[in-house]
Amino acid sequence: MPNNDTKKQRAGSPAGGYCLQRTRRRLARLLWALFYLAIGLGAGALFISELLADKSGWDYMDYIVLAVSGGLCLGGLAAAVYEGYTNLRDFLFPAKSRLARSIRSQLPYPEAALDVRELFAMVDDDIREHGQWFDRVAVGKRWIFGDDVSAIERVRVVFGRDEMIRRHVNGRTQIARIVELCIMDDRHQVQRTGLRDARKLKPLLECIQLRCPDVPVLNYEDSFTDYNTMDEEEWQQVLRDFRLQRSQRERSRQTEL
Repeated sequence: MPNNDTKKQRAGSPAGGYCLQRTRRRLARLLWALFYLAIGLGAGALFISELLADKSGWDYMDYIVLAVSGGLCLGGLAAAVYEGYTNLRDFLFPAKSRLARSIRSQLPYPEAALDVRELFAMVDDDIREHGQWFDRVAVGKRWIFGDDVSAIERVRVVFGRDEMIRRHVNGRTQIARIVELCIMDDRHQVQRTGLRDARKLKPLLECIQLRCPDVPVLNYEDSFTDYNTMDEEEWQQVLRDFRLQRSQRERSRQTEL
């Protein structure tokens, strides 16, 4: 039964739908493009100054600084171009957006060029009628809506990620917490959505388990790499295990009836 949060979401359904709203909001990610650009330009300035400096008294550390600054310059500029292009594309051309492509790719006939309004409406209608919300993720009867969209019938493995990442920068330790839902579908492809509230991850996974009772829900740190690096034979075994689990559950249900 829908909870109060679900009812509020139905009543406050955004104009144009959830999919279009999320696609439009990617414009705010241009700030990341500016951030990466600043890193690239700063590292580039350091690289040029080091490149033009007198190298007669240099030791290996100076060459390391030169190499690292050059790498940061290229990486920062590349990330700025990527973020700027993809986020402007999603805002200006929703039909070519990350969200639209993730929906279209999971349809039985992806090559059928559905109008983007029809494409988004399939997900919006499901979420509006059946969606239960957990932070930025909604779970409907047919779709799981996040930064990507996952067709429930194609979900094969689910991973919950709540991980502390430590980085050492200029002698200082920086700690970042990553909270993420990762879904692996029957094509061995991954859809990811970040959560802002770590407390929502557990109930989200429990809801997905109810909607996908034959799918294993695993810890990201323990299992994701093993599943993600499986070869074709290993992955086919995962698919066979899923079909076996589903057939056993259906037989058990029929017996009870």
